Amino acid sequence: MESLAFLVFLLALVVGIPAVLFGALQVIAPEPSRRRDPDHERRFGQFTMGQILVVVVVLALVFASATTGAPGFERILPIFLLSLMVLTWFCRAWRHEFVLLMEKGDGDFPGRSDKLIWVLLLLLLAPIGVCFFRSYRLAHWPEPKPHADFDAIPTGTRVPELS
Repeated sequence: MESLAFLVFLLALVVGIPAVLFGALQVIAPEPSRRRDPDHERRFGQFTMGQILVVVVVLALVFASATTGAPGFERILPIFLLSLMVLTWFCRAWRHEFVLLMEKGDGDFPGRSDKLIWVLLLLLLAPIGVCFFRSYRLAHWPEPKPHADFDAIPTGTRVPELS
């Protein structure tokens, strides 16, 4: 029981320190000025806090399963949690692709039964079907690049300058 408490403390420490550091960086580091370069992206802005949290938790689970020597509950629990995280990620990706497929009309596909074929591929061959449909969707209907709508900012709004 003491090792489980130590594992929880270690996970809280490993997750808490990066959360505080990256949270402080978002407060301290100012946003780029829209007058200088509206397409400029900060390096720390490329990753969200959730993505960093998932990486830290996965590394902690892999480390925990590798360091416990005795077979038993302490060794199986991290592997089980890691498998559960991968399964959850896959289910979210599958649902996302399936919803995007259902939003498309029959006229969006070149063939007569293409939508039905994609549905069957996603349902029957789920792991590979998700990868195939995602690459097909991005090739035929690319996602637009996100951009800030600076025209929606009311005139007279003062934007702080970076020094």
